[in-house]
Amino acid sequence: MEDVLVPIVVIPVIFLGLPWLIFHYITQWKKNGSLTVEDERALDDLHEMARRMDDRLATLERILNAEDPTWRPRQAPDRTHDEDWRRDH
Repeated sequence: MEDVLVPIVVIPVIFLGLPWLIFHYITQWKKNGSLTVEDERALDDLHEMARRMDDRLATLERILNAEDPTWRPRQAPDRTHDEDWRRDH
């Protein structure tokens, strides 16, 4: 009895169940693969906030440059020697 029951169960599972499961999740992935309207709205809001922050930062830097031109920290020392050494070793 077991010799007949196992193939009757296993064959439909392999040839029907497994492909159905794979195609089901592929369909779900394609359906959810794009941005929703809310996602696009949130991205637009974040972009606008970043643009405003960039404008504020530029204004702040302009004010600080007018008040004290030496407010910026010194530039980092030239690291070309270190980069050459790393490349050679």
